[in-house]
Amino acid sequence: MFGDTSKKAKSAGGFDPNATPASSPNSSRSKGDGRKPSSTGGKKSADRRGNASGAEMRIAAKQGGGAGKSKSAAGQAAGKSSSMSRSSSAGKTASPSKRGGGFHADAGAGGRSNGRTAGSAGSASGAKPAAGSKPAAYGKPAPGSRPAQSGKPAASASAGRTAAAGSAAPGRAAAKPEAARGAAPKSAAAGSAADKSPRPAKPTSAAERIAAKAAKGGEAPRPRRRKVDATAREVALNVLAGVDEGGAYSNLLLNRSLQQAELSPADAGLATELVYGTIARQATLDYFLNHFIKSGVKRLNPWVRALLRMSLYQIRYLDRIPPHAAVNEAVEIAKKRGHQGIASMINGVLRSILREEDQLILPQDLPTAERIALEHSHPQWLVERWIAQYGEDTAEAICAANNQPPKVSIRVNTLRVGRDELLRELEAEGREVRVSELASQGIVVESGGNMANDGLYRDGRYSIQDESSMLVAEALDPQPGMSVLDCCAAPGGKTAHIAEKMGDKGRIVANDLHEHKQKLIQEQTERLGLTSVESSIGDALALKDHYPPASFDRVLLDAPCSGFGVIRRKPDLRWAKTPEDTAAIARLQRQMLNSVSGLVKPGGILVYSTCTIEREENQRAVAEFLRDHAEFVAEPFEVDALASLPQSGGAGVQILPNQFGSDGFYIARLRRRS
Repeated sequence: MFGDTSKKAKSAGGFDPNATPASSPNSSRSKGDGRKPSSTGGKKSADRRGNASGAEMRIAAKQGGGAGKSKSAAGQAAGKSSSMSRSSSAGKTASPSKRGGGFHADAGAGGRSNGRTAGSAGSASGAKPAAGSKPAAYGKPAPGSRPAQSGKPAASASAGRTAAAGSAAPGRAAAKPEAARGAAPKSAAAGSAADKSPRPAKPTSAAERIAAKAAKGGEAPRPRRRKVDATAREVALNVLAGVDEGGAYSNLLLNRSLQQAELSPADAGLATELVYGTIARQATLDYFLNHFIKSGVKRLNPWVRALLRMSLYQIRYLDRIPPHAAVNEAVEIAKKRGHQGIASMINGVLRSILREEDQLILPQDLPTAERIALEHSHPQWLVERWIAQYGEDTAEAICAANNQPPKVSIRVNTLRVGRDELLRELEAEGREVRVSELASQGIVVESGGNMANDGLYRDGRYSIQDESSMLVAEALDPQPGMSVLDCCAAPGGKTAHIAEKMGDKGRIVANDLHEHKQKLIQEQTERLGLTSVESSIGDALALKDHYPPASFDRVLLDAPCSGFGVIRRKPDLRWAKTPEDTAAIARLQRQMLNSVSGLVKPGGILVYSTCTIEREENQRAVAEFLRDHAEFVAEPFEVDALASLPQSGGAGVQILPNQFGSDGFYIARLRRRS
């Protein structure tokens, strides 16, 4: 159902790339993929794994006994827990949690944390053993243990809470009017309050909301968060286990976990680096760990596997953390979270690695695709696709770029400040900044911390956005007074850029499928002081049924995609996608292009963009569209920095992650014939 765009105000707003990130030092990652020579070829003998394999056998023996008792006890405990949960939930509602920044291609950021962000989609709670039981190191969690949450509440639990709250609330609400009718006013103030005129209607436009907020003197206080006592490594471990076991989104789970733990900036940066670095290097880490773990990494309990990966990542890739410190911290966490047997196994594996660190080398006689996949930690099927599309050298350069920390880039709000003036203001704050070579309104922040915490950001003088993403509004070329439709607008970075380029004069409809994401768009526009944006909620495929044909001067379809252009900001994307996913999303993109094209006026412009580098979703999608729609023609747009770069053929511009250190993006400008 679409919102009423004539009355409903626009709402605003991220790793597709415009979200607010946590901070992390870029300089902590310096070893890269350096390899050390060895004459043994990386083969391990039985005595080299003695400590680890012995601990594994002891753990397996402990797990074997008492399995029947554990299952029985777990069943009884589960029954008691379920009945207690149902009885205690009556009359209670879930307390609100602070929302973290979402991740989108419009949400730029920097370092490991400023480049990636996280929202509040669940937390990774540790797997705590039930009374009288010991957590297992291999296979499934021990009976009675609680697995890390994936970020999505269980349907039955949430339904129970909702039902309980719904049944209790009417009873309380009914009691209040009865008491009120029979009770006299307690004071003159109470009596006069009843005579007051009704509250004014809530503001419905962006301009009214901005004025109302200013009149109140700022934002209302936010609910307090529950603080969780945990170290940086414990926070990182919880997130990694939640991603591995429950399929949680790393950026969302990390942000919520950091909010709850309230770590210092340095510790938050370390946790962020450990999460993203471990996920990014997962395939390489598993290859090395399998040489020291007889049963293999995949058979370990998720949190044990995550702890070993995270520890080896510190040993292999972080220069600032002494290897023995990484081992000691891992052993202490294992004792705290598991038992002595698990701690001994982890200690044995990691100390064996330290003794034989010169054996951590990759074989060089592998086929090209397999070597690139293993060395740069990417799925082999994806490497093979990129080799077919771009050649071996470019495919390897893309994979290497995906493992680099993302840059921080911001977009100047030219309605409030010029780029040169903002540069001087940022330099006065002690930040190291430079002009973007790719985007005319962009500034690259070389150092300076989380840009979303800056007063200049809160004052609406800039937005956090990737340089490649800024080119989308440039291709659209909106003019003051025009009517513009943004089909998939959340979190609102491109929408706001369009409004700024129009001088905030005209009509911009910001549509998104999800109603809750309209709040992100609203926050963007209010912070930037924009009033020309209306909100619309609905499926982009149904927009043609909601608006008259040929009713917009400009239409932007920033389509949902595989996201392979933003892997450096969302490293788990590489492991979550399959070839089948890419084919399915390509079919949807073609349907959306065909559906919204009829809303463009004759002589108007349709811009199609994605944050992926897949030709199936980019050049081929546009080629098929132009074949079936003779009324449209591809039209180039000028980007000076791209003039000397080779393009891969077909309409539009393809930016690769290795070219500017920005996100991979595809942008096609299509004009409807008059």
